[in-house]
Amino acid sequence: MKAVALVSGGMDSPLAAALMSKKMEIIPVHFLTHPFGRTSLEVVFNSFKVLKERIGFKTIILCPWGKALSTIVKNPLKRAYTCLICRRGMLKASEMICESSGAVAIITGESLGQKASQTLRNMAVTSRGIRYPILRPLLGLNKDEIERLSKRLGIWVEKHVGACTAFPKNPVTKGDAKVLKELYDALNMQEIVEECIKNSFKGDVEDVSDLKDFFLESSRKIVESLFSEGIFEA
Repeated sequence: MKAVALVSGGMDSPLAAALMSKKMEIIPVHFLTHPFGRTSLEVVFNSFKVLKERIGFKTIILCPWGKALSTIVKNPLKRAYTCLICRRGMLKASEMICESSGAVAIITGESLGQKASQTLRNMAVTSRGIRYPILRPLLGLNKDEIERLSKRLGIWVEKHVGACTAFPKNPVTKGDAKVLKELYDALNMQEIVEECIKNSFKGDVEDVSDLKDFFLESSRKIVESLFSEGIFEA
């Protein structure tokens, strides 16, 4: 069985992917959030390098997410819903990847209450109607437990992906499914998600060297496209 794992390069999502790799073949998907990410591509790559060495995934997908985030941030309506719109988009994108790859589930590193988007209410709202099971193996763990388990499994890295600059000052913690759908539709997010998937990069990686070549080349092309579309400014 295959599963699509959302891997951010932080501490939680690689651990979730590693845990589920005992039962499923993992297809890691990374949403490259530049220019809203605060962490270098090297930090993200190192996280994937360690994960590759630990679970030996064969395929990786890099999805350009800068345009999606730019669209959400520029929206004057309900800024508090930024993270929920973004998360909903990522889950819809993952749903499409499941369909094209034959995967049967989506894996996330969500931990209950750890972030505003990870309250029970918000997780229910963002995942409503997703056609594939969403597996959250870290749901009941706290940060210290996640760190200890990550070190025990040999996937701990010192530097992790930093906070996203698109994060709102006062994020909603009890999202409303109707409001989220209205905002999602008003921004034509599904069309943007489909474009992001169309422009994503899929690589077959046999070893770490292949992973590095794929990651550097695809991320370079994604950043170049952000400049050409005016999302990144020189």
